[in-house]
Amino acid sequence: MSTNNTDWPTTLEVASDISSMNNVFYVFEPGELTQGVSPGNPVLRRINISAAAGDQPQVWVRLLFVGIWGYTWYVDDFVVMDQPPYDLVMESGFLSHTGNGEEYGRIPQNQLNPTMQIGGEYFNFGVNAMTNATVAMNVIGPTPFASTSASSDLASGEEGLWDASINLPGALGVGTYNATFGLAATETPLEDDVDNNTYLRNFEVNNDWYSLDGIGNHPAGYQSLTSVGTNSFEDAADGLVVFNYYEIATATTVYGLEIGITNASQEGAYFFPAVWDTLLNASGQLEAPLFENQDVTEITAAHIADGKVTVIFDSPYSIQPGGYYVGVKMYSSGGATNMRVIDDLTVPQPGLAAGIEIPQDQVYTNGNAYHIRLALNPTIGITEANELTGISIFPNPSTDGLLQFRAEQGGSFTIQVTDMLGREVMNTRTNGSSTIDLRGEAAGVYTMRVSDGKASTAQRVTLK
Repeated sequence: MSTNNTDWPTTLEVASDISSMNNVFYVFEPGELTQGVSPGNPVLRRINISAAAGDQPQVWVRLLFVGIWGYTWYVDDFVVMDQPPYDLVMESGFLSHTGNGEEYGRIPQNQLNPTMQIGGEYFNFGVNAMTNATVAMNVIGPTPFASTSASSDLASGEEGLWDASINLPGALGVGTYNATFGLAATETPLEDDVDNNTYLRNFEVNNDWYSLDGIGNHPAGYQSLTSVGTNSFEDAADGLVVFNYYEIATATTVYGLEIGITNASQEGAYFFPAVWDTLLNASGQLEAPLFENQDVTEITAAHIADGKVTVIFDSPYSIQPGGYYVGVKMYSSGGATNMRVIDDLTVPQPGLAAGIEIPQDQVYTNGNAYHIRLALNPTIGITEANELTGISIFPNPSTDGLLQFRAEQGGSFTIQVTDMLGREVMNTRTNGSSTIDLRGEAAGVYTMRVSDGKASTAQRVTLK
């Protein structure tokens, strides 16, 4: 901001200290964009420039982007207005059943603790001080509960934080819960705008699903989504892992996963669901999975139309109390068939509540709350209409590199074999019975995808 159109800074960088520049203001605070998570799209920011522009006959305003390549910010509805005399703003409201900051969208009853961490952030945007500012939280649902913060006085521009642990009123019943965080002070009757004194937050108690994301349950107008996939990063076309953190309070059985995908996903992409310990190795990589589903799941047109894939594990996984990363390792055959997983930005999550691992690299905190949900009900499942059945590949594992292919129904089949880096090592056609010769390939795990042009299936085979 300038009052003379000449004193603009010329050397601003990401690491610049602007504390002595009274005409420079942050749109995004330092560190806000370092977690690889969008602050929202769109996002509304209000910046108080009174200290530099107050009582000035004219001002000039510039917006300067300082950052890395690959990101673009579009600015719309730019307004310069008088600062209101009285204006409280409720910026956020949170409810964390873990007490560590993660805010799960769907929580099974047996994973709830007897206490819940609640609170929110607020500030005084008005010119004048506000006295006795208080936040009242009211949660309606099958088992209602409420709480109120201590009161405090807020000077102009001062921020406040309510962070408290409360006892829940016994076991919460199954259903959706709608929380309202309302901020008020002695001077609230003098505020011109009280709509921004309220913040809404929803969650669900659900014994069928455990999910970090809250897609489909957010208050109207709040939901904000993006996606991450095999075409998001360099060298991540095959073997990219996306995961959520799940805290398990009581031992439970996981029967499968539901993965939300965008319509930019393509038929033929495939993935493996897995569970990892949260302890990384010395290189910052995930250790070997504690559990990995053995069957390959291939993306079909039906999945893309439905916007999700439901995978039922070959064998249910009994998960013990502790913290785990649960996610999928995705393959795109070198970028030919990409897969993109939906990421819920609506409720800001702490770092590594969600993350990624790039092949041959390390874990990063990209992501906020992926649509990767734990299925806890054994009756949940989908029989895929486009799944090719009656296919046998044996022996598996193979000690000599020779595999026998058998199809219960005759016909012509395409067989594609890829290694664990997604590289194609064979592509051939066959009828209902043949020998697949992989004697020239190294020992390891390979994916064999079989299609008759109408349906397809994928199986993992091991060469020893």
